[in-house]
Amino acid sequence: MADTPVFSIERMISLGKMPNMDPDKSTEGPDAAVEVTAGKSFGSADQPLFQNMTAVTLNDTNGDGFIPSGGPETISYTTDGVSADYTVNTSFTVSNCAITIQLPDGNLYTVTQSLHVMQDSDGNVFLLPPPDNDKTTQWELDVYKYPIVSVTFSDNPGNYDPCETGIHTTPHCFPCFARGTLIETEFGSMPVEDLIEGVQVWTKDNGLQPIRWIGSRHLDSTVLAQNEAIRPIRIRAGALGANSPTQDLLVSPQHRILVRSRIALKMFGAEEILVAAKQLLQIEGIDIVEDQIEVEYFHFLFDQHEIVLSNGAETESLYTGDEALKSLGSAACEEIFQLFPELRHRTPGEVATGARLLASGRMGRKLAVRHAQNGKALVQ
Repeated sequence: MADTPVFSIERMISLGKMPNMDPDKSTEGPDAAVEVTAGKSFGSADQPLFQNMTAVTLNDTNGDGFIPSGGPETISYTTDGVSADYTVNTSFTVSNCAITIQLPDGNLYTVTQSLHVMQDSDGNVFLLPPPDNDKTTQWELDVYKYPIVSVTFSDNPGNYDPCETGIHTTPHCFPCFARGTLIETEFGSMPVEDLIEGVQVWTKDNGLQPIRWIGSRHLDSTVLAQNEAIRPIRIRAGALGANSPTQDLLVSPQHRILVRSRIALKMFGAEEILVAAKQLLQIEGIDIVEDQIEVEYFHFLFDQHEIVLSNGAETESLYTGDEALKSLGSAACEEIFQLFPELRHRTPGEVATGARLLASGRMGRKLAVRHAQNGKALVQ
């Protein structure tokens, strides 16, 4: 079976053009990177780095989750209105760097953390978001949710760690329904693949609402085998509560499910919250689908984040947060920006409004464990 291209978008901070930090491809040492960046500071309160945020498309044409330095796969981004492709020149990680962020109240706060750096074939240098894996702490991920004002690289060469010859493309998982999911609409239950823009869908809070945008993505066996993070989650009939869902429901791991319980009220101060399906795996009847040969995911967007009925279970529509948008690819994002131009110009750190409180991964897992230990349904 042919490899399936995966195009994802990362929001990176541009540090500008610098001398070649990997002039000798035959060696793996960080000497050149140390010489160029060690002890150097970038950004200030007057010229904060978050103003240099750039949407970089990772063109992983063979879908293997890796873009090697020197090509043939590329990255692309727009500068002064002109989009161009570049290859990766080098990448490295520097620990014990000073990162100054801007808190919601406007105050600045400096932390010591690692910086993940990439230089492209034209000499342009970017700060990459931290990889979302087991080696990255939740605190490190949380820091990058705030606008970054400035950074100062460590002056200790021992803190420089040259990465592999290229960059890994984290398989950002999108909130989606699998083909065959029945969505409650003005015409009754309709398979998600039959929905089109303009069809009115039942929503929990605002009645019938027209679909403004709908997209889909097909993933074959090769991509699913290589990326466990995007394999569908099966929620078996009744796993959430009585008749919820009414039949097995397949969703992407990041798709949020409405939980309504006294335990949620005690933990979050809200009886109803939204939790990603992958955080509910402690619940009997909710599992990763290991034997899926292929999957086609569908996602749809309203004027605002909504709760819909899918196979009789209350779940979310597409949420326009940063992680969801960058998982869609540049073409889909451009379509959405045409419909909602305010999303294109959203300031760093600005959070989209959710239909309910959105539980973090850690708290979502704790919630599931407490329900499992107490034998309580997620939907009461």
